[in-house]
Amino acid sequence: MSHHRLHIVFALIAGSLALAGCRGAQQAQLNVLSVEQASTPDRDMVVYVEVVNHAKRPMRLQRLQYTFASAGAQTTHGELELGYRLVDAGTAVVVEVPLPLADAALGTTLTLVGKLWAEQDHIMRSFAVAAEVATPVERAP
Repeated sequence: MSHHRLHIVFALIAGSLALAGCRGAQQAQLNVLSVEQASTPDRDMVVYVEVVNHAKRPMRLQRLQYTFASAGAQTTHGELELGYRLVDAGTAVVVEVPLPLADAALGTTLTLVGKLWAEQDHIMRSFAVAAEVATPVERAP
């Protein structure tokens, strides 16, 4: 391989590693803030989730596809439209995720696993997200 071709190969590898590093830094993060009794009668519980944008550019949230699971068993799944909410660079927003809760799931720790869809730089991106959710021990009166 010529010296010129070797230089191009090293430049491509370095560029790929730099892009991979940037992608990791741009990963959206999901943090569970609390689990509360819903204020509307058509819902059991609401999980308040903070969506953090670690990127240096804003992102517009589209939807969250999610599953709540307990000890390997699927509890519930759904898709939540997020109304194209804007999350500026380095900031966060709070999202309410409905959680229908059977009595058997009270007092357990669930895992929220899913995919968050957002538009960033006019490109639709998806981010794998996961978080632990501790459910209350009993229903509120």
